[in-house]
Amino acid sequence: MINDSSSEDKDPEDMEDDVPANTIHLYQSNTTTTTNTEYELEEHMCFNSKDATVAAIKQFHIQQGYKFMVVKSKTDIYVVRCIHYNNGCQWPLRASYSKIRDQWEIKRIESPHTCLSTVMSQDHVNLDSHQIASIVVNSIRINPSIPVKSLIAKIKNRYGYSVIYRKAWIAKQKALAMEFGDWEDSYNYLPIWFQALQQSIPGTIVQYVTRPVVVDGLEDNSCHVLERVFWAFKPCIDGFSYCKPILQVDGTFLTGKYHATLLTAISQDGNRNIFPLVFAIVEGETKEAMIWFFQLLRALVTPQPNVCLITDRGPAILSALESPEVGWESQSVFCIRHIASNFNKKFKNAELKRQLINMGLYMPSLPFYTCII
Repeated sequence: MINDSSSEDKDPEDMEDDVPANTIHLYQSNTTTTTNTEYELEEHMCFNSKDATVAAIKQFHIQQGYKFMVVKSKTDIYVVRCIHYNNGCQWPLRASYSKIRDQWEIKRIESPHTCLSTVMSQDHVNLDSHQIASIVVNSIRINPSIPVKSLIAKIKNRYGYSVIYRKAWIAKQKALAMEFGDWEDSYNYLPIWFQALQQSIPGTIVQYVTRPVVVDGLEDNSCHVLERVFWAFKPCIDGFSYCKPILQVDGTFLTGKYHATLLTAISQDGNRNIFPLVFAIVEGETKEAMIWFFQLLRALVTPQPNVCLITDRGPAILSALESPEVGWESQSVFCIRHIASNFNKKFKNAELKRQLINMGLYMPSLPFYTCII
């Protein structure tokens, strides 16, 4: 991720978000470029697009504490007026697309706002999720994992409005899509990414399973849904020969838009550093998914004998290892920390948990295992 060098000496959490890229460039009628730092709207101001025009109008009203409603919105015309138009405030604005300039232009503002500013209200009707996304997109670019509460605080500090959590959460999802693409685009890029991965790192293994989309009970073979994917980088496969002959397999839930389970198989080098070997995304820790995972792991990555497998006591993993399709003949043991965690859930005693871990680590006849936990 590349940041502007002018901001390298600033703390990202303390940086003020810039005016969004689609609202910062305003043009006067003489085509001289200016920067709208005070969020003033004037006739004959020009913008690069309709989105930029709407964003500037929203920015002005949010900054000044006024509110507007949309009267007409078409591909070439945008008309708004004050929400108090029928109660005395005759502020209207009309903007349209100019074919001659190939830009959007504010054609008419008949009078200024005469209603009272509402800057003291808790929220703003024009501070919608799309506008918030445009405001916080720079923060999302710097830190995609920024908490929603931090975004709420940024809006509060900058504009004085307290947006609700759900609106801020939706804005964050929109900002992530603006900066990194949406979920559907990311999944559509996967086959290209797999191909590029194997071309750039020859010997890398990628295996995936898809199924056709079903529409009205009929399969559409022109569109497929990803069910499972398994991959292992060639340098990791080669490097495993220099690691301890152990593999620890575990999984974790993915909590994005599409729920699934990320499986990993890791080893340990001579310095007790974690050595990643295999990754997979499956629909869940089911027996069928685990059989598929272990079959590929054994056949394509670790065909050598005498590899000790460390797992938790999950029923799907145990059933898969015992199935004839896998046929894992090497020794398998249970992770002591998983056992201790399950023990503590039942007895809720930290001291007993610690003693249980120490019991698992104390193996005088097998000192090798004290190095792999």
